[in-house]
Amino acid sequence: MDTRVRAAASRASPPADALDFLLSEHARHREMCRLLERLADAPMFDAKEVSNLAEFIRVDLSMHIFDEEEDFFPLLRSYCMPEDEIGVALDRLDREHAEDLDLCAQVRVALLTAVSEGKPPSAIPGAPEAFRAFAHSQRRHMTLENAVLIPLARLRLPPEAVEALGVRLAARRWRETVG
Repeated sequence: MDTRVRAAASRASPPADALDFLLSEHARHREMCRLLERLADAPMFDAKEVSNLAEFIRVDLSMHIFDEEEDFFPLLRSYCMPEDEIGVALDRLDREHAEDLDLCAQVRVALLTAVSEGKPPSAIPGAPEAFRAFAHSQRRHMTLENAVLIPLARLRLPPEAVEALGVRLAARRWRETVG
């Protein structure tokens, strides 16, 4: 993961449409998943790549999950209709986010171990399996969010709610880069 791309993206203001911003974040997360799977098998150690991935997960992925749980999901709960049955999907994502905490911690520990020991993550016991499992779980989340939540949000959220969501996402990123 290119440091300049990650750093610029984390400081960038979301586009006018917060839903487009969430989709663009998912594109970056797909890149993270590809890198995790590649590192699970990589025989060579690349300290910069491993460090950048660890930082991406610590900052960007954590912030995205917070965006969803604190802002996006509650908006959907408040604007969707009962027949949308959004509670089922959101409850599933909340449950999966909680379950992923342990897996995410395993990935981060493996990445930090790789850096501190100067060896590829593929040489760390349990790391390849954790990397693949985490990538699979993240893709499953994104599939549900991209195929169900974002289209439903476009249908149900009024423009002012999408705009307010964008303001909150931008404010969070500004605080993170300044503070």
